[in-house]
Amino acid sequence: MSFSSPRPAAIGIDFGTSHTVATIRRADGRVHQQLFDGSPQLPSAVFMNDEGGPVVGADAVHSGRRRPERFEPNPKRRIDDESILLGETEIPVTSVIAAVLSRVARECEQTLGSLGPVTVTVPAAWGPTRRHVVADAAAAAGLGQVDLVAEPVAAASYFMETLSVDVRPGNGVVVYDLGGGTFDATVLRRGPSGFEVLAVDGAPDLGGLDFDQALAEHLAATVQPEDERWARLTGPSESADLRHRAAFMDEVRQAKERLSRSATTDLTIPLLDVDTHLTRGQLEEVCAPLVMRTIRVTQGVIRESGLAKDQITALFLVGAASRMPLVATKLHRELGIAPAAIEQPELAVSEGGLAAHQTVSSPVSVPSPALPPQTAAPQSAVPQPTPVLPPQDTNQTLPLMHPSAPQPTPQAVLHPSPVTQPAMAAPQGPPPGSPPLQYPQGPAYPAPQPEPAAPWIKSKQGLSVVGAAAAVVVLALAVLIGLKYLRQDDTGDLAGGADPQTEESSAGDQNASSSNGENQENAEASDGLVPIADAVTGDLVGEFPQAHVGAVTAVETGTVDNAPVAITAGDDYIVRVWDLESGEKEGEFRGHSDTLDVLTAFDYEGRTLVFSRDYGTEAVWYADDPEHPLATRDAGYSTVYWAGVWDGVPAYMTDYEVVQLVNGQKIADVSTEYADFTQVEDVDGYLRQVGVSENRVFVNDLATGESTTGTFDQLGYDVTAFAAGGAAGKALGLTVTANGSVQGWHLAAAEPYGTAAMELSQAVTRAWIVELQSEATALLQGDQGLSLYDMEDGTQIGELFAAHSGEDLVQDTAVIEVTGHPVAVTGSAGGDVEVWSLE
Repeated sequence: MSFSSPRPAAIGIDFGTSHTVATIRRADGRVHQQLFDGSPQLPSAVFMNDEGGPVVGADAVHSGRRRPERFEPNPKRRIDDESILLGETEIPVTSVIAAVLSRVARECEQTLGSLGPVTVTVPAAWGPTRRHVVADAAAAAGLGQVDLVAEPVAAASYFMETLSVDVRPGNGVVVYDLGGGTFDATVLRRGPSGFEVLAVDGAPDLGGLDFDQALAEHLAATVQPEDERWARLTGPSESADLRHRAAFMDEVRQAKERLSRSATTDLTIPLLDVDTHLTRGQLEEVCAPLVMRTIRVTQGVIRESGLAKDQITALFLVGAASRMPLVATKLHRELGIAPAAIEQPELAVSEGGLAAHQTVSSPVSVPSPALPPQTAAPQSAVPQPTPVLPPQDTNQTLPLMHPSAPQPTPQAVLHPSPVTQPAMAAPQGPPPGSPPLQYPQGPAYPAPQPEPAAPWIKSKQGLSVVGAAAAVVVLALAVLIGLKYLRQDDTGDLAGGADPQTEESSAGDQNASSSNGENQENAEASDGLVPIADAVTGDLVGEFPQAHVGAVTAVETGTVDNAPVAITAGDDYIVRVWDLESGEKEGEFRGHSDTLDVLTAFDYEGRTLVFSRDYGTEAVWYADDPEHPLATRDAGYSTVYWAGVWDGVPAYMTDYEVVQLVNGQKIADVSTEYADFTQVEDVDGYLRQVGVSENRVFVNDLATGESTTGTFDQLGYDVTAFAAGGAAGKALGLTVTANGSVQGWHLAAAEPYGTAAMELSQAVTRAWIVELQSEATALLQGDQGLSLYDMEDGTQIGELFAAHSGEDLVQDTAVIEVTGHPVAVTGSAGGDVEVWSLE
């Protein structure tokens, strides 16, 4: 009797930036993870011991705390280096990676007795050079000839084969892979023999380590920031301080992981020996800018894939950092696709490699990324290799900033609201072959603000007060009318004029009249408002207390019957229109069921047209008739960069097309570059994409995606806020960096404009360019309020005003003129809308 040979065991290895995972499929079909020191995750760290041999895994991490100069925590990030210096020994990068894979080979061999076929997963965007480094390292580690499988193909195969997700042939999936040190987004289409990569992009310098770093910087800025011992944690030089730093970062990482499971946690800061309390809301506020960066990359690959939304079957989350609740929430909100999450996303790629290696045993070819991060090349350019990362002496990817430095803030799409149109030449026609371009008629997309884990109105606190909210609103309206909070005198100025009730009092009682007059003056003084005719920079000239239940999330301005109005959205999902001269509510739009991500208003044929969008619905309506919208439809998931009049019709612009605002139909194609900040602005008569990439301002042609100006200076610090707009007869840009530097830029000339200012009183989150008394002025919003700086000479105008901090931060700002007087309208997290004089 003859017997066939049993099928050999197979091994799938996911060589990751922070950890490596190996999954074994035994001959009888059983699948399980190989354990390393009792854990399925082997730290990918390597340490050179005194005997000149490499130590891998948890022991390497432990030894690296004592001798960081001999320690490499993330060999995968060094894939482009020729060699790595560990202590006094320079080792080829292939040998360092081979040390990690050798540990995997030894452990698996002890488990199985002998090694069978091996699959190693690699990023889909890696070219032949990097793949050969891994293949050579695997051979040197004793794994023999291995099959290389793209990580997103492995992930998709895991969800399809192991979790039985049904993906029909011809349909696609999106794989969102957020690991310890890198991020990749990939769109794949299922074919007859497996998955085909349609588009891939990523960030080789973004992962869970960077979330740890951001949280550490937050702690350094908020917990006893004046303590001099922070310098020993942020820039350690002595061995003892290096150990304190390592212990601190372990505390931070563990706190981050606990906040993925619970709403609050405590941690100890070593060296300072203090305990501090953290909430999930604080973590999400700190990490929101990093998450939004990954979402923009994901939007780019979806665009490049050419698949329609109904052709995308699923969105898969893999990588340990993807388990953060904020990731799934933001993805669902921004893309309109419910992510498929699993309990241990860090294991999916390794196990999926076993399912995928029979259908994909050779490296897949991938198309050029749609929006390559941080590059000014046009879309047709060939993707460049990942830049070589500098050697690192610790197990962190970035040094902590000095605790006194302003903290990084959400990178967002910013749009100016100039008080007056600049004195510029009329826009010219588009270049030959370009779509017709019109001068933008209004601001576009409000910057995303840090969000709580759930909308306020859905929280226990929100539900407990909703019952009383109606009565409060009615009472507030009565108080507003009684106090004349934005009173008009005979000239129509804000906060001025006499009380009509005083005029109606008995004319025969002179003493009573005098008394009433005195009471009126005292009332005006007590409410804190200054008549707009008497106001100077920073004075409060109007207010709408509790304009919304919960936070005010967006503010725009416009006109109704030639009178200036503020248009505000809140956590209560309502958009309200307020008359800035009379102080009355003009109307409201109630067609949304979630917090808005877009609110924009601009003039169209003499009326203010409003475009509002939440995660489920987008609507178009006039500010003077919000109860009767022109159109409502299901919301798209593309980012809106601009809204205004395009070739005579109202439209909005995404990163790849112009859409007719009312009917939702595409009317033109555009080409944009992925960037940290982007907006659309008129530059020398043409609409251009203006933004910041790699801390450098750029101006690109919307038809070709190519640069239209010279090279701007590289900024020495990360840009935390950006704006563009017309003022002083020029198209200008404005950057604010992490050290507080405020610099203007002449966009057409690609050179600095004016003298740099320094904003040291607050961490700036948003910026606008406004024109005050014919001068270009920077309006800055931060964690303390608002401030103004002359962009020509760099001097501050007045003092910091609109003071808001802590839980009542200013969320959004817009500017407009009221009776010829420029004002800033702000909305706060406490629900108040306030009006501040700018001159």
